[in-house]
Amino acid sequence: MSDFQLGILALGAVVIGAVFGYNWFQERRYRQQTKTAFEREHPDVLLDVPGRDGKGERLEPALDDDMPNPLDPASHEGSAGSTQADTLIRYAQANPAGEAPADISEMTEMSEDELDQSLSSIEQQLLIATLLDPMLDFIAEVRFEQPVTLPRLPSFAIDKRVEMLGNNPDSGWERARANRSYSQLNIGVQMVDRRGPLNESELNAFCSQAQDFAEQHGSNASFPQRQTRLTAARELDQFCAGVDVMIGLNLLAAAPFDGERLRALAESAGMQLEADGHFHYLSDSGNVLFMLGNANGLPFSQDSLAHDDFSALTLLFDVPRVAGGISVFDRAVALARQLAGELDAQLIDDNQRPLTESGINTIRHQLQQLYSRMDDRGIAPGSVAALRLFA
Repeated sequence: MSDFQLGILALGAVVIGAVFGYNWFQERRYRQQTKTAFEREHPDVLLDVPGRDGKGERLEPALDDDMPNPLDPASHEGSAGSTQADTLIRYAQANPAGEAPADISEMTEMSEDELDQSLSSIEQQLLIATLLDPMLDFIAEVRFEQPVTLPRLPSFAIDKRVEMLGNNPDSGWERARANRSYSQLNIGVQMVDRRGPLNESELNAFCSQAQDFAEQHGSNASFPQRQTRLTAARELDQFCAGVDVMIGLNLLAAAPFDGERLRALAESAGMQLEADGHFHYLSDSGNVLFMLGNANGLPFSQDSLAHDDFSALTLLFDVPRVAGGISVFDRAVALARQLAGELDAQLIDDNQRPLTESGINTIRHQLQQLYSRMDDRGIAPGSVAALRLFA
């Protein structure tokens, strides 16, 4: 196992320790706040009043009083978005070297401001750890006898994502950039994306170019076993093909409606028109949860929305790229139903048949199976790995 991989494992161990430590710290702080609050004099709310999620059960996507209205802007506050990253990165900086403190209680002596000041460095390290993944990338390692300042980074004539990490003597691992000094450069080419797996000729070309670069700087490049990685890439591509599903909820209106009305409804639902000609519903982190498009495939534009009429829409849900799973799908269904009601439209499937409650339940059941397969594989929907593989 290389020094880079050992470093990633060490960083993961520190982050896991940080999670437990920070949770302990937060629990202690909230317990103190709660104690203070209950010491005040106020009515006993318990004396002033008279006295679901079953595993494997499916929730009906009915619009009832407890479900937020997708067309009500107030319902979007705090919606769709995970704060798990905040939990992971709040504490792992007891010292700049990234070592865990001898006593986890040391963190209780750090103020919120001190934790926040050290936040950016661990965020950067967590981000760096995702840029090259031995499970997704074929990584060439180039070690220099002495740190080398690179006036320019190597370029690769290959139709796959190439990422480079450099080990700077002063600041450690970082995304490589020109005119920086590095003792080691790791160059990774992504093995699989939606265009398919990296083939043997492409991999050989990448290795040849990486070796040429290393030799220009008096070094050699080390590589994983090529055939082993190619076989793994083909198997990973087959798995991805089996879970790469795009769900479309179609709306067919009884009479054409104008684009300005459509824009108003979409924007009131928290969606925004993007350059690809679709209205996007975004998570708090900026990732697309679902999209609303023209059913005929033509993109929406400012001009078409101002002057044209429409009669059919499609709400698109890109399964492997969306975190939140069934709850986000249910939100998309709720929005589709609201739009259908506002536009006097009918929900239909791709065969122009009405999309019934039974059909929605069938889709939900299939989604649960897809998510289970992805979880078993260790590729969570909407994760960094999923966003890379299904790009």
